Amino acid sequence: MGFSEKTQAYVAGKYYEYLKKGKRENYREIFMLATKHYAMQRGSRMAQRALRDGQKLDYATFCRYGEWIPSREMLNAGEACAKVEISVEPDYEYHVTYCPWNRQFVDMGQEEAGRIYCGCLDEAILRGFNEAVKFRTVQTRYEGAECIFHIKEAGIRTGEVLEQKPENVRDFGYHTAHTYYAFREIVEAVMGEQGKEAARRVLEDFRKDWGEELTEKLEAYSTTNFNVCD
Repeated sequence: MGFSEKTQAYVAGKYYEYLKKGKRENYREIFMLATKHYAMQRGSRMAQRALRDGQKLDYATFCRYGEWIPSREMLNAGEACAKVEISVEPDYEYHVTYCPWNRQFVDMGQEEAGRIYCGCLDEAILRGFNEAVKFRTVQTRYEGAECIFHIKEAGIRTGEVLEQKPENVRDFGYHTAHTYYAFREIVEAVMGEQGKEAARRVLEDFRKDWGEELTEKLEAYSTTNFNVCD
């Protein structure tokens, strides 16, 4: 199998594993900070592309400039993210009834990592994009059967089609590598040599579980500046 939503969640889950094994009392806070760092970089790239195109930084633009679509691996396996619109205006609300990231965290026995990651990820992406957008994660699949997301006064009209711009989509090789390097930046900055050892072990485990070819592709992003759009 190639890169997918599951390889991305795997990397985050492995960082959590080694942060927890490091026996620091604040390992949860470090993991949350790393998640937010990754997410805000991603949201900022989306905003940069939108501003380059002269677009307003509203929620409709956020949807059009999204960087991911379901991977071919998850679509073929019938495990792609499943979303249901609940309301559109004035407030937009949608529920996620199946999530491959959630499935990977559960399969790894890393539900606590998933709870933290999914609980802060989307709000942090929006903060990186435009903190004025009133986006809230109401519930994740760790608290109930569905993820619930609510955007107050989203400005989307009933029946409006928000077509995602395909040129802005990045594959899950990119997203997995971004996760690995964004988390590495934070754990090394906070934990020094202990953080470097955690990042090394995450990469070793990735190589063991996902193979040399995918690991080499991940390492090829080592000099990528994930702070700016391309």
